[in-house]
Amino acid sequence: MAHYVIRVKGDLSPELTEVFPSLMANHEPAQTVLHGDLEDQSALTGVLNHLDTLGITIIEVVQIPSST
Repeated sequence: MAHYVIRVKGDLSPELTEVFPSLMANHEPAQTVLHGDLEDQSALTGVLNHLDTLGITIIEVVQIPSST
């Protein structure tokens, strides 16, 4: 399991952020930051593909190193 931060363009509605139950959403000016633990690379790919399908511009994806 790895912790990811995914920054996207625009303010995603609660209905859109609920599509990603394993991620929390923080809203910043003109951006939404999704973050949370994802099981593996396949789960990350699934989230990124879903965002792309919805027409949401992905600005940045960062994997946060574990502290262990």
